[in-house]
Amino acid sequence: MDNTTTIQNDTKESAKRNKRPLSERLFGGDRALWIIIATLAVVSILVVYSSTASMAYRKAGGDTTHYVMNQIKFIVLGFGCMFAVHRIPYQLYARFAKLGFIMALGFMALTFFIGVNLNDASRWIRIPIVGLTFQPSDFLKVTLVMVLAQQLAKRQTIIDRIPILPSFNPADWSAKNNKNKDIFFHTTIPLLLPVVLACGAIFFSNFSTAAITFGTCWIMLMIGRVRMRELFRLLAAIIIPMIFILGVMAAAGVGRAQTWVNRLKDFVGTEQVEQDSDDNLQVRQAKIAIATGGIFGKGPGNSTQRANLPHSYSDFAYAFIAEEYGVMGAAVVLILYLWIFFRAILIFQKCGTAFPSFLVLGLSLMITMQALCNMLVSVNLFPVTGQALPLISLGGSSLLFTSIALGMILGVSRQVQEKTLDKPKGESLLESNK
Repeated sequence: MDNTTTIQNDTKESAKRNKRPLSERLFGGDRALWIIIATLAVVSILVVYSSTASMAYRKAGGDTTHYVMNQIKFIVLGFGCMFAVHRIPYQLYARFAKLGFIMALGFMALTFFIGVNLNDASRWIRIPIVGLTFQPSDFLKVTLVMVLAQQLAKRQTIIDRIPILPSFNPADWSAKNNKNKDIFFHTTIPLLLPVVLACGAIFFSNFSTAAITFGTCWIMLMIGRVRMRELFRLLAAIIIPMIFILGVMAAAGVGRAQTWVNRLKDFVGTEQVEQDSDDNLQVRQAKIAIATGGIFGKGPGNSTQRANLPHSYSDFAYAFIAEEYGVMGAAVVLILYLWIFFRAILIFQKCGTAFPSFLVLGLSLMITMQALCNMLVSVNLFPVTGQALPLISLGGSSLLFTSIALGMILGVSRQVQEKTLDKPKGESLLESNK
């Protein structure tokens, strides 16, 4: 009798799912998030076309749609990846997280030997067969969040009672050698070594991306119930050596350290920088674009700063939006990114297990922090960084991996919804996941 009742209940739940509209069955997950992503894609097409039309006319033999057509191709490809990824069970991410992370580290290592030099930095790898370039740091960020989410999920029963770093006092190593070794090998290495390796690999070519990545991981650790004392110890262990390394690199003229230092000095005004420097030019033109945009903007295609504002289609896309669509349009774009994070928090709260919760949190933080960084640079509240505006700026690599990250978030949301439909009445989602 019990088995018959169970089969009948399963049949009813299956029928209930099949009665849902086809659009809901195909595009599962948070419906509002799908709408936000589609809206940002439309904004991207408008911004890229308007900001690159004159450049395309000069560089593409009069074809003003050259860059926007490439952007549309990547948007379609990105949505295809998003759709495919959101159908994958999130349990597979935990299973293959380490393998993906090792592959991403391998690609990052290759950039130091065969990296393509774009924008004065070797951050890209060219794929010879298709002739495309991609940024391994985008791949690395996604896999790092997966690994950290997995490691935090494993330790949720004890993480708030144990240190994540061994003692910094050499005397403690003599008195409590076994305890410190146990912390180092069983907590520090599996939990923090991926963060150090990823941020270190990105640091030498892109300081801002490394900082955003570390900030994302630090917040994940905080939400993951790591004690605040341990988090501040981690900050000290990272920031102090980083300042020393940055100073040595700047003094020796290694990498782009001097560029980073000059940008910081220019931003805080500690010394006068050449007025015709690229960074000053970008900031001045961005201010002009925002100021002339007013409340409602000049209207689509009516920008007068597109020829003067460098990278109006990428690094300073937000300033370009403010010029053509005004403060109101810029505010709408800001709200859309904050809405992504808000929807992710709602998904986080509905998850019944730790791994998908931390995965959603980390990926949404990564996207939102990058977007806010681009916006703060455009309005001159942050030093120039070169961060793209996710889903809007021209470019394939960032758009594709952002789409994959959003696909993962939507995939978690889809499974949460399906489990909610499948659970018997009176049973909580947490109980159904046990």
